[in-house]
Amino acid sequence: MAEPLKNVYTEQFVSDLCSSWKIVLPDLNESTFRQFVFKDDWNELELKQRMSRLSDAMKLILPDDFILAARLTRELISKLAADGFAVGGFEYMFIPEYIEKNGLAHLDISLAALQHITQYTSCEFAIRPFILENQKRSMEFMLSCSMHQHPNVRRFASEGCRARLPWAMALESFKQNASPIIPILENLKSDNSLFVRKSVANNLNDISKDHPELALRMAKKWIGNNAETNWIVKHGMRTLLKSGHCEAMALFGYAGSGAFTIEQSKVTSPTVPFGEYLKFQFNLKNRTSKEQIVRLEYAIHFLKSNGLQNKKIFKISERKLKGEETIFLQKTHAIKPISTRKYYPGEHGLSLIVNGVEFEKHDFLLHM
Repeated sequence: MAEPLKNVYTEQFVSDLCSSWKIVLPDLNESTFRQFVFKDDWNELELKQRMSRLSDAMKLILPDDFILAARLTRELISKLAADGFAVGGFEYMFIPEYIEKNGLAHLDISLAALQHITQYTSCEFAIRPFILENQKRSMEFMLSCSMHQHPNVRRFASEGCRARLPWAMALESFKQNASPIIPILENLKSDNSLFVRKSVANNLNDISKDHPELALRMAKKWIGNNAETNWIVKHGMRTLLKSGHCEAMALFGYAGSGAFTIEQSKVTSPTVPFGEYLKFQFNLKNRTSKEQIVRLEYAIHFLKSNGLQNKKIFKISERKLKGEETIFLQKTHAIKPISTRKYYPGEHGLSLIVNGVEFEKHDFLLHM
């Protein structure tokens, strides 16, 4: 079994942290810091709680003057990086959390600190309370970050204002009106960093969930600019493509479902023991005389505890079929333990999806 992520915060981690702290903050009371971090409940704390404990410990040892404390925090992350620690990992995100918790009354100082810190470790969660507190000023700052020379800062400009950023507080105002985000994405749509482009695509995908018409207008405007932007558009339209949205499908040249037929489709493992594989096969035929682009997916209708089913879509492939061509495909899907799904024994379903259109559903039994 994999080591829990929370266990990254070891005695050695805190010792190394304090060693760097002492260069920046010579009068650091290491004993006080360590005792606060490793209080009696430490072993019961999960990952996010341990991060918060460390950020609270920072407040305990830093000066009450936030302007000075923010400067020392910036110096700490730079010192850690100079000392060779991999500060780009999630384990150092307690540092921007300190700014998030204590800097709302010092907007400009906090924004400058986040711009510096995000060059080392992600600040996409920490910026969100500032956007909620002062959206106009914060988004002006994020727009300036989108033109920064450091790719981590440019990525922060997009990732930090995603309306639906996973594991973060939602930005409800951007679900209602995404227009403040658009100038940032326009600046980044041809960025030379894949790290940045992935964020732009994810932001566009978030927008498509609340404002599909706006996302499609952006996609139509951007597509064809260059290969990098084309990738952003395709990845950013993935939710609309999965839902079979006609305009999104047409944007990428997918033929209507009438161009294809599914033949001899069947589940070849009608009973699947938990931990084994669901197996299925089918023939796909291009009914037209022209070459067609086909996007192949399948949906598993997972049984829930209440007896209903919940559909999850998985991609098979994307390819071109010559006129009147028929292809045979076989596929397996592992029914194995994962942290994001609980399985229930009983009747599940499988259906094939061609260019967003769902075809016949087949049942299979899961035995636990």
